[in-house]
Amino acid sequence: MKLYPNYGGDYSGIVSSAEVKLYEACERLKGDFYIFHSVAWISRSEGEARDGEADFLVCHPKRGFLVIEVKGGRIEADYSNGHWTSIDGRNKRHIIKDPFQQGVKAKFGILAKLKEQKDWDRLGIRRVGMGHAAFFPDVSDGRRLQGPNAPPQIIGDASDLGNLENWLNAAFDYWADHGKGATTDSLGERGIHLMERYFARVVEARPLIATQLEQEERKRLELTDQQVKLLDYLARKRRVAIGGGAGTGKTVLAVEKAKRLANEGFKTLLTCYSKPLGEHLAQLCANQNNLEVMHFHKLCKDTIDQAERISGRDFIAEAKSTYPGKDLWKHYFPIALAFALDVADKRYDAIVVDEGQDFEEEFWLPIECMLEDARSSPLYVFEDENQNLYKRVSTFPIDDAPFALTTNCRNTENIHRIAYSYYKGDPIEASSIQGREVELLAADGINAQARKVKDYVSRLLVDEKVSPSAIAVLIADRLHKKDYEDALKRNALASGVKWGSLKGHSANSVIVETVARFKGLEAEIIVLWGLDGLPGDDHHSTLYVGASRAKSILSLCGTNATCEAIIG
Repeated sequence: MKLYPNYGGDYSGIVSSAEVKLYEACERLKGDFYIFHSVAWISRSEGEARDGEADFLVCHPKRGFLVIEVKGGRIEADYSNGHWTSIDGRNKRHIIKDPFQQGVKAKFGILAKLKEQKDWDRLGIRRVGMGHAAFFPDVSDGRRLQGPNAPPQIIGDASDLGNLENWLNAAFDYWADHGKGATTDSLGERGIHLMERYFARVVEARPLIATQLEQEERKRLELTDQQVKLLDYLARKRRVAIGGGAGTGKTVLAVEKAKRLANEGFKTLLTCYSKPLGEHLAQLCANQNNLEVMHFHKLCKDTIDQAERISGRDFIAEAKSTYPGKDLWKHYFPIALAFALDVADKRYDAIVVDEGQDFEEEFWLPIECMLEDARSSPLYVFEDENQNLYKRVSTFPIDDAPFALTTNCRNTENIHRIAYSYYKGDPIEASSIQGREVELLAADGINAQARKVKDYVSRLLVDEKVSPSAIAVLIADRLHKKDYEDALKRNALASGVKWGSLKGHSANSVIVETVARFKGLEAEIIVLWGLDGLPGDDHHSTLYVGASRAKSILSLCGTNATCEAIIG
């Protein structure tokens, strides 16, 4: 027996006490059952996206699958008018849906979802055993609820909780007999594997870099209950914005959501604004079927180039003549992309956008145009207005208010304290990992500061045995980036390690980049430099973004006055 998800005895995330009772009974099963709690999906039927959900999905490699709808409280059913009522412990009456009709809908919805998948076709299953049932854990005489479409064999009640395996086998037997001798094909091991892929709520999170601090990393990889619940909730939503501070797991969730959509058979696009982040996302999603990953301007260029090869038109020139006096990156590329979509076949079933706060208003029209259905196709946007370094002003094409992530899973408590002193918005809970105190590399002048950075990084490499890939030096003052880079190059590192950058980065180099280009990424150790004389408009947002890139160790480099002012 396998249960998905495995709550480990913590049922706080299950709203229904009736479902908890059945889940606990499932934990005692010994047979070859695979049980999925609270499954949800989006399928395409007749060219339209349709939602589906089921309380429990029970799969067996030989017998097929059974959908179970659970209803709590005392139950009344009036088959003359189809009305169902649940009566709670306070004698309050609640109108509920017919569980058998729900089961029928879910059963055929699951079958339709499976048939959408090429992997299902490859199994050669012509007819799979399937059925539905209703379970009433608070009712002792559930068989009294039988009706024209509700035979007693597919009704479970409190008396069945103690021997659930017998009841499940009886329900499977009923549907096998109901088939009037028709031959069914077994799911088998491969069929069960597909069920796990499509319906199991499993979150995979991997670190960006290797780290010595394994204990800290293990804690980071445990997504918060809130995040897991949000992903499950997103399975039932098609247009959602998710907001959260730095380190709350937005990129992890964006990648996981994109992979889930792709595994469900949706041709999916995962995009962002930053080129370095786009390349990082592409690495995280390598070899994932049904998923394309690229930053927005690469998406524009690839699509425009394709359309120009087909039509011979110059779409950038057309955009410039139609809307003169605009900016190439902000306006002409997205306008030309919109024009190109009339020629190039660039459509997606679902789109996921990371760092959505970086998108200009003009970006959203072509994004929507790339969806198969601009109104109902899934669109998910992850954003943090506090990281809006480019001062964009845009409105997402999503009506509902963003869902908020409120737990910092990346930074230690000490780093969180510094970074979030520059954050505006709903409170973000700090990590339980306290970590080391923020270090100060204080010196006057860029050359003296460069020597401080070199000595500090060399000590980490030689004395502390830290991998070069675990360290990044981020320059806050992007207007004078070259001055800082040149100062570092005059200070060679130990052990043959080089100063490098995100472009062409190697394992034997320490990244040196601007805060803006490193946004959306993270490193175990961050040296934040170029803080002196930072313009007031950029001060808070740059410090927030730069400091929050650090997972375990943050060091500040600048004059003593600047460093002391930052740490308060």
